[in-house]
Amino acid sequence: MRCNACDRECKNKITPEAEAEADSEADAEAKPRRGRNTIEDIATAMESAEKKVYQNTTRPLAKAPSARYYNRNDKSDLGDDFVAPDGGWAWLVCVAAGVSNLSIYPCLQQFGFLFRERLGDLGMSSSQITAIINTNPAVSACTGLLNGPMFRRFTFRQVAMAGSLLISSGIVLTAFCETFVGYMVAYALLFGFGMGISVSASSLAINTYFQKKRRKAAGFSWTITGLGPIFLPYLVTFLLTVYGVQGTVLLFAAISLHSFVSAMIYQPVRYHVNGSSTEPELLVEQQQQAPEALCAHCAWQQKREPGGIFSSQYLCQDDDAQRPGYEICEPGTPMLSRANDGWFGSRPSLTSGRLRFRTVSSSKDLEQTQRLHCPISEEHQGDDEFLRPNNFRRERVESNLEAKLCCRCSEHRAIAREDNNNKDPEVQTSPGEIGFLQKVVTFFDLDLLRDFTFVNLVAGLTIINFGELNFSILTPFILVDFGFETSQITLAMSLLAGLDITMRFLVPFLTEKIPWDNRVFFLIGVVGIALGRTVVACTRSYSMILCSFVWIGLCKGVRTIFWPLIIPGYVPLNRLPGASGLQLLISGLFTLICGPFVGLVRDRFNYSVTLHCLNMMSFVAAASWTLEALIRRHRRKQRLENS
Repeated sequence: MRCNACDRECKNKITPEAEAEADSEADAEAKPRRGRNTIEDIATAMESAEKKVYQNTTRPLAKAPSARYYNRNDKSDLGDDFVAPDGGWAWLVCVAAGVSNLSIYPCLQQFGFLFRERLGDLGMSSSQITAIINTNPAVSACTGLLNGPMFRRFTFRQVAMAGSLLISSGIVLTAFCETFVGYMVAYALLFGFGMGISVSASSLAINTYFQKKRRKAAGFSWTITGLGPIFLPYLVTFLLTVYGVQGTVLLFAAISLHSFVSAMIYQPVRYHVNGSSTEPELLVEQQQQAPEALCAHCAWQQKREPGGIFSSQYLCQDDDAQRPGYEICEPGTPMLSRANDGWFGSRPSLTSGRLRFRTVSSSKDLEQTQRLHCPISEEHQGDDEFLRPNNFRRERVESNLEAKLCCRCSEHRAIAREDNNNKDPEVQTSPGEIGFLQKVVTFFDLDLLRDFTFVNLVAGLTIINFGELNFSILTPFILVDFGFETSQITLAMSLLAGLDITMRFLVPFLTEKIPWDNRVFFLIGVVGIALGRTVVACTRSYSMILCSFVWIGLCKGVRTIFWPLIIPGYVPLNRLPGASGLQLLISGLFTLICGPFVGLVRDRFNYSVTLHCLNMMSFVAAASWTLEALIRRHRRKQRLENS
């Protein structure tokens, strides 16, 4: 025998008889131990074999790799996981939208300067001139009804290009018109329709490219657009003296083609979204592949795996009172492995006041289990310390009993496929089974009118826009009626426009750190404008009117920035074209119907009463939004208390 330490022959050699006797004694002592080890070895081998079979045959298929979503049939559907670029090429889109609107509006804003003398020379009456002026914005607003189906079929770049060509063609034809019908067709219809779809495309482009920085983008875009009313009157006066009416109109037709160049910048947003491109056929397969759930056996096996996704969390099922399941507890709940029991496991999160019920199960009869305990409120915690439920061990044992059943992932897959097959006939209903009215509702997105909040928003925006439009048109007439001179009127309107432009540029930076909703800022601007108009209606002092116009200009800048963000902030992006279109349509129809009543009030009373009526409409719209917000807040508070 050799020594293990020095690898030399030991001096004290062991005789063969002594060695045999020692071996027999060791065998006698090891017999019970070997019996126990044999059982443990068999259990371990069975467990490893079971685990290997599970891993090789019953593990669900791996999830398909994520890919960029693209729906060829619906151009406005970018997917639920779409993330706006909020930078890069998006800023070029923002500038292009501002330049596009700046090149479109001159012929509309300066219609009086351009055609006042020409229409008089052609012998048109005041009613005909008024009809031409009002039909243009009405047609532009009515195009909103087509926004939903149009932007589902075409991209906003295609729509903007088509609108630019219609605008330019309408202005060119207007330069050669000599009859009332010609102006109605060229200026009111062609120009109005093209302007409506072009402005809608620009707005949709900004709302698609921006999400977090949408305020800044809207501010920059509308600041560029607002530069037109400042220098265009001087430009029109100069061009009329040099080229006349026809030449000036043709120059504005050429200027309007800048909107076509701007539309070319409206590239599809998927070109500028991070992610790898995937073939459309593969995308369809990935979209149709449904996520697969684990059966109880597989979930228990994964729970037993060291380092598994469920190894450090105690799982429960609180959605079904009759079936236990396995799902990760909600975020915000502190987790301790094998220690999330009883009282500390009875709340879903630290910020929730709702108690979570625990249920247990039996492998023999899972359908007829009853609740074994009730939750205990916090006020009884100190007095009844011993009453805290501790069902962790019992639930774990019962869950393990259930998990000893065989794997049923294949059955789950078959049931899922059968459910999908049963759902397909319901979703893919043949067109013949849908009524005509349902087709109209779907085509024009009229189902949006079922949402009370959306209807309230549209009604408020329509009323507020009606008041703002009439005040802008009537401002020179109001100041003339008050007895002010032309120079005083020019100074007042210049102050209002200058401060409006200044606030459009500053508002995105001033409100960046304020976590208020867009509707709150919008209502601040609207109520501020209404208060300023109230002061104008109640005074004849020129200094007070100047101060009021300064205040109105500041508030108007706030209103202008947040006005195009109200609807996009509420509806999802793929429903935005239809929602904006409905808002424009309702606003246009309301203006056509209620416009004459403003003139009736003016003829019956005076401009002060007219201003008070417009202010009252703004206050009613603000009150309706505020009342809805308070009601929803109260209901939300009640639900939290009841839960």
